[in-house]
Amino acid sequence: MKGVMLFSTLLICSVLVHAQTTFYVSPAGNDTYNGSKNKPFATLLKAREAVRKLRDKKQGSTVVINGGSYRFTEPFELTKEDSGNQKNPVVYTAAKNQVVNFVGSFSVGNNQLKPINDKETLTRIRPSLQGKILALDLTAYQLNHIKGYPNIFNDDGGILGLFVNGSRMPMSRYPNTGYMAMKKVIVNGGGQETKNDDWANYYAAGAKDKRPPRPGIFEYRDNRAASWVSQLERGVWLKGYWRIPWQNESVRIGNIDTIAKTITLKEPVPGGIGNKYTRPEGNGMEQYWLLNLLEEIDMPGEWAIDFKDKKIYFYPPENYKGEPLEIADSKGAVVEMNNVSNVVFKNINIEQSVNEGFKLNECSNVLIAGCTIKNINKYAVKINGGNNNTVQSCDLYNLGEGGVWLSGGDESVTPRIAAGHRVINNHIYNFGEIVHIYVPAVNAGFTGGGGGGHHTCVGNYVAHNLIHDTPHGGIIYGSWDNVFEYNEIFRFCKASNDLGAFYSYDLYTRSGNNTFAYNFIHNSDDGDGIYFDHDHYDMHVYGNILALNSRGGKRGIGFLFKHGSMPKTTYPIDCHDNISVNCSYGFELVTSESPLNNWQNNVAVNCKVPFEFKYVLATGKEVKQDPSVANGPNRTYTNNPGFVNMEQMNFQLLPNAQLLKDLPNFKPIPVDKIGLYIDEYRKLLPTDKEIDRFSNGDGKMSLNQAILDRN
Repeated sequence: MKGVMLFSTLLICSVLVHAQTTFYVSPAGNDTYNGSKNKPFATLLKAREAVRKLRDKKQGSTVVINGGSYRFTEPFELTKEDSGNQKNPVVYTAAKNQVVNFVGSFSVGNNQLKPINDKETLTRIRPSLQGKILALDLTAYQLNHIKGYPNIFNDDGGILGLFVNGSRMPMSRYPNTGYMAMKKVIVNGGGQETKNDDWANYYAAGAKDKRPPRPGIFEYRDNRAASWVSQLERGVWLKGYWRIPWQNESVRIGNIDTIAKTITLKEPVPGGIGNKYTRPEGNGMEQYWLLNLLEEIDMPGEWAIDFKDKKIYFYPPENYKGEPLEIADSKGAVVEMNNVSNVVFKNINIEQSVNEGFKLNECSNVLIAGCTIKNINKYAVKINGGNNNTVQSCDLYNLGEGGVWLSGGDESVTPRIAAGHRVINNHIYNFGEIVHIYVPAVNAGFTGGGGGGHHTCVGNYVAHNLIHDTPHGGIIYGSWDNVFEYNEIFRFCKASNDLGAFYSYDLYTRSGNNTFAYNFIHNSDDGDGIYFDHDHYDMHVYGNILALNSRGGKRGIGFLFKHGSMPKTTYPIDCHDNISVNCSYGFELVTSESPLNNWQNNVAVNCKVPFEFKYVLATGKEVKQDPSVANGPNRTYTNNPGFVNMEQMNFQLLPNAQLLKDLPNFKPIPVDKIGLYIDEYRKLLPTDKEIDRFSNGDGKMSLNQAILDRN
């Protein structure tokens, strides 16, 4: 009888487990509960375990997460065994109308902030701020990211982040805004020595033995540098555009000579210091700033970490009411998926991480939808390999690096194999806050910096995204067969130029057949629109609107096609039915002499230089201003050629537009379809006022503005 009862009990339990396809998680739950709605689990780890134990995964399963904050010191990791199936994926979702936050930080009460009483430390603080700057001793915490900056780095340096009330606190900086400027370069270093040195082979002048490149030395203008000498042993770092505005390393100071007014860097900067076009002395406008030093904390909210004392020094922000400090120090991404398929994350917020929000490695059919990812030091979403993963209707902002990183597919076979990732209907803005260059809203095949770069990224779809407010580019790409359409991009290249809303620097042998259609690119003081910086093999560019409203910067080119290393003949350009408005240059084209060009029905309105045609003969000779590059009609206008309202940036064409009379085969652009749209995950669209849509920005200093002489 006892055996029958035991069998019956096991059978009932088996049926219950089999039927249980929805599990619940709540901050008020308990991992000893069964995960039902009334008895939810407390952690995602327990819910993951319950999903793994399901005997029949064909029915799929859902983890409903109740509102609240869930903290992660290590990644919430899913592996192959956590996969669903194509018809019934495993779904992780916020409970209806509830806010769920995945947080990569831990909380420290304000009672841990202590007044500074040490006399030596007090001498480092401005007298007016003594008593206002507080200290947090980090030795009591087992932290991953306080070992110190490397001598040279080009990312965040690998240290923790600090947040209060959900906002990133700014690291101490001098000057608070703008930049310092070199006065004169003494030693270029970095393998770029003076005229008397064989810098290419790193030999000193007259030396017999090869030596490594020297660190750079420059004469400074700002006498504030003298106050940093006493802290050199602790570590003092400068971040700068040392030679070009698209290279931005942080470098430790090796020595400061207050008599000669020179700074010697601890490590050589690749390529050396000093403007590369005016070597050896530079141009006297190379920009740099100091970061992370107690002496330079002088504004509410600023902080610095002292690697020697293992302390955070913090000047609480205005209206601070004793809220806890959030210290981002987690290992890895907040959510990491490895070899996972058929999983959905929807309506989840991820914030305060020193790494990525989501990281996908060799995954397939993963959907990240309706999520908000903010205050992340790295990319919001990084997709390494795999296929058919989608980031849809997410808000990605306040990011240390970029929005979405894509890779995957196979470009080495014929026909090429597409990755099929999709980045659609996302609002991506205020990114590149820590790393300022080459960290776009979407990276689809570009690895590297000013010298170009490449990673495999075949056959992806990037569409209907709203992208704005970044120090450098909007979308950068390489590889093959990607489609970029219906995106709106504005206020890019706010700090560093010679880049575009779309940008590539790649070789025709490893990049091509990319399509750019129906994108609206506007309001950038010093950016370019669609920019092929090297080769442009088999690109398809049509139906795009460029209205940069360039305000006197050195750039402002609507469409820029460079010839690069392409063969001299039979490589055509496919560029038609595009509009360039209020740009310094409308269209600048350098291509091969080819009878196969499809260059027609392009329109330049109120551009200083409407069209500049160049082509390269088989002999290598460049021919300038030869309109025979175009195989059909193009038009230049100085006034509105028939837009509904050019002043208010409404570029729909009126039925009787002069443009349509002059170019009867011009294909009207579906302006109303460009940008974000309402769907299951995005219920509201931002208003023009909320995002200041048609403004060039707040007038912050750009690289091409004059630098104040601080002698």
